[in-house]
Amino acid sequence: MMEIGEFLQFVRGRRSIRKFREDPVPKEIIYHLIEAASWAPSASNRQDWEFTVIASPGMRQKMGEIVQNRWQSILAESLQGAVTDELKGYVSNFDWFSRAPVVVVVSAKRPERFLSHLLGETAEDVEGGKISAAMATQNLMLAAHAAGIGSCCVTGPLAAREALGELLGLGKRRAIVCLVALGYPAEEPAPPSRRPVSKIVRFLE
Repeated sequence: MMEIGEFLQFVRGRRSIRKFREDPVPKEIIYHLIEAASWAPSASNRQDWEFTVIASPGMRQKMGEIVQNRWQSILAESLQGAVTDELKGYVSNFDWFSRAPVVVVVSAKRPERFLSHLLGETAEDVEGGKISAAMATQNLMLAAHAAGIGSCCVTGPLAAREALGELLGLGKRRAIVCLVALGYPAEEPAPPSRRPVSKIVRFLE
């Protein structure tokens, strides 16, 4: 059994990678990463997640264009001001994922209609599909780290969630939770700072 100190050292070594080598990621390794994701806990063990793997450069380019166009549309419709000007500097960062060798689109089933009718906006939280998919995503990224594969979870593209879902044929019953860019790292980011545990934990006794 792995000791907690060894595990913490492993977790601390994971980085969000945004620059990748051009080497393809073998399909066998991707299967292992998805298997690791499938062992995450899920609400009522429904395992409502799905992982759409995109390695095609053409498809990734289409995804990037959809996201870029959506954000340009959002900016065009927004009121001018400091916030809009600041956003313009970020928009170019929302489609970078399309240049990764592999993109995994993590999706979850939307809440059942009867639950949405009963609970409204809280239906997603209660049903737990998205939270389960998020936990599976963390498993996938830790497995990638163990395999020497860099990864980065991105949510900026979700501004174009519906259009991306249509492009990928996910259907109306599934919602994209996040995108994960994968590839062999072409950078070694410095360790990010973390707030001390004493600042983020509360014990109620």
